Amino acid sequence: MKMNKTALAYGALLLAMLISAGNFLFGNLAVNEVHPVVLTFWRCLIAAIFVLPLVLRRRSNPFQHFKGSWLRISVLSCIGVVATPWFVYSALQSNDLIDLGAGYTSVPLLTILFSALLLNERLRSVQYLGVAIALSGAMIFAFRGDLENLTNFDPHLAFLLMIASNACRGLYLVLLKKWHMHPKPEEGLFVIFAIGIIVLLPVVVFHEAGTPEPLDYSWQVWGSILFIGIGMGAIYLHLLNFGTNEVGASTASLFSYLVPILVAVESVAFKGIDLQIYQVVGGMLIIGGVLIATRMHLRPTATDHPPH
Repeated sequence: MKMNKTALAYGALLLAMLISAGNFLFGNLAVNEVHPVVLTFWRCLIAAIFVLPLVLRRRSNPFQHFKGSWLRISVLSCIGVVATPWFVYSALQSNDLIDLGAGYTSVPLLTILFSALLLNERLRSVQYLGVAIALSGAMIFAFRGDLENLTNFDPHLAFLLMIASNACRGLYLVLLKKWHMHPKPEEGLFVIFAIGIIVLLPVVVFHEAGTPEPLDYSWQVWGSILFIGIGMGAIYLHLLNFGTNEVGASTASLFSYLVPILVAVESVAFKGIDLQIYQVVGGMLIIGGVLIATRMHLRPTATDHPPH
């Protein structure tokens, strides 16, 4: 029975990574017609709808958790469900999906750095080495492996937007630990989604009102929106939570390194993108540096919490 549950956990984590990689492909398709902020709104709304049955089943008032911690929950919402995907979908307006997939691996690295800054967790010398190695790999991607881009300071904007998204995700995870908050789907998480919808709605209305045909998307884009909302907003989180509870956060976090590989495969297979030498070198440096920085520590850090 234990073996079966472990196998199910590994399968759940693998499926979660496939959904996460699919978020790159479908997000890239959707932003051709949908503004990143509008896509972020749809993701948040669909996620809230899928969490709502849990709230109704428990017959609880999730907003009672908001009264005593309204500022903290609002900050978590703005960082976790507004800024994080907004930066991602802004980055996905670029077709350089392989670069963006590699940038995804910086999440645990940035979480460690925020832990050192906000939780006063001291890093070992070898961790600083890992940070330096990963940053050198990121620099290769940031300037597309071209020294001329570096000397002219012509950075890869989409890659930097992905790093900004990961910084928001890392900060969200660290604040969860610092404030001792563990939002359950039927309680705090639903409130976080609801606040995100309230924050995004005026921007979406203003944007759509200025378009000739509001919400007039192709069926492919509507399909992408549903995949993003249902997959990333609902299914991904539950698969990740189940897998993490069964095999532990440290083992589960290793699965995140599959995402850039899956994104690269999807990009080559479905987008016809050619893999470049600088992407292989930069990706190896980032993953190697992150592994050194996140595995060589004395006690658990905020990276042991699954991403939301």
